[in-house]
Amino acid sequence: MSRKVAPVLLVFALVLLVSRPASVMAETNESIALSDAAELFGLPVKGLALSQLESRLESMGLQSYPSYKLGVVSYSLGPEGILGVTNATIHFNSSKYVRQVLLSGVVESNEKRKNLGELLGRKYGPPSEGFLNGGLGRSKWSFRDGTTIDFRNTTYDVSVLYVDEQPKVISRSGKIDVEALSNKK
Repeated sequence: MSRKVAPVLLVFALVLLVSRPASVMAETNESIALSDAAELFGLPVKGLALSQLESRLESMGLQSYPSYKLGVVSYSLGPEGILGVTNATIHFNSSKYVRQVLLSGVVESNEKRKNLGELLGRKYGPPSEGFLNGGLGRSKWSFRDGTTIDFRNTTYDVSVLYVDEQPKVISRSGKIDVEALSNKK
């Protein structure tokens, strides 16, 4: 399985590296495009349904493994992972919308750690909090839509935490469909 997954993950990492959303353009001569919202595997984190994320991960050849915790799904990103990040832990609410996703792993290669930090820096620009020095550091990006990315890359234990501060919640309308009830026998 790892031989099938590794090329898919590498291609996906490269797509993330060179993708440039046209949502926000910097007013410089270079016209660098920066994302104005947190994205995970090409999906917007805000209002992300668990089924959408699982579908995307399955299309990448990844399968979940049991977490034995209510509201938690875990994935292995393969032995090499994505730039060394090998685990994905997804926390979701009772309406099956993603609250947070933790990508983590022990990344011994300084090159992979730097590349991961530089990837986030290119995609989201300078962090709202913290620092990013040559791809290494502790950084946090906050977006207007209520999502955040918290990046920890100062040691071999690397983590990227995507958070939707106010995930969607399916609520009932409070209305009773009397006609449907009267037709039900």
